[in-house]
Amino acid sequence: MPRIGLVLRAMSAAVAAALLHACAHTAGVMPASSSGAQGLLPTANPPACKGQKNSQDYASVTETLSTKGGALCIPEFGGFGGKVKYPGASPSVHVTLTSSTTNYNGMPQLGKGSAIFYLQLAISGATSFGNKVRGGGGLTSAQIQPGYPYTVYGQAVVFGITFNFGPCYATATSGKYGGVIGGVGTLLKGQSIPTAGNAVLEVYSGQQTSSPC
Repeated sequence: MPRIGLVLRAMSAAVAAALLHACAHTAGVMPASSSGAQGLLPTANPPACKGQKNSQDYASVTETLSTKGGALCIPEFGGFGGKVKYPGASPSVHVTLTSSTTNYNGMPQLGKGSAIFYLQLAISGATSFGNKVRGGGGLTSAQIQPGYPYTVYGQAVVFGITFNFGPCYATATSGKYGGVIGGVGTLLKGQSIPTAGNAVLEVYSGQQTSSPC
C-alpha cells in the first residue's frame, strides 16, 4: 500500500503540472520562468509637464518657443503625453498647450472619424517658424499601436480667418510608454503667425493622406 500511495501521489503531481501548463497556454499566460511580451508592456503613463494644470476635460501648460527650435512638453492627459519637436520661432513668444481626448469645446472635425487626441496651441504673439525640425520626440500613449499609421491635421485661426495646414501621416514606433507618433511638429514648418492666435492639432487613426510627416 505505501508503494501504491507514492505512485498515486506522483501521478497526481504530474497531472496537476500538465493541467497548469495547458491552462497557461489556453489563457495566454506565460509561465513564471519565461520572459514573454508581458514584461514589455507599458506600466505607467507618460510624465506630466512641469507646471501643468489639470481639469476634468483637459490639461494645459504654458511654455516659451525658442528661436533655435526645441521640444514642447505635451501635457499628460488620458494616458497621452510626450514631446513635440518644433522648428525655430522668431521672435520667441509664449505658447499655451492644451491636451484633451474629447472634443469638449467645439473644435472642428478635420479628419475622418473621431480624433483620438487634440492638442490646442494658444500663441501669445506674432512669430514665424523655420524650416528645420530636429528628429526625436513624439506623442506617446499605450493607446497608440506601434506599426500602425496615424494622421495629424492642423488648423489655425488668425484675425478671425481660418486656414488649414497638413495633414501628414506617421507610422507609430515603440517607446517606453507605448506607441510613439513622431513628426507632429513638422506641420509648423514655414508657418507664419501674424498676430496672437489659436491653433489645434488633431490625431486620427489610420492613414488619411499620402504625405508623410
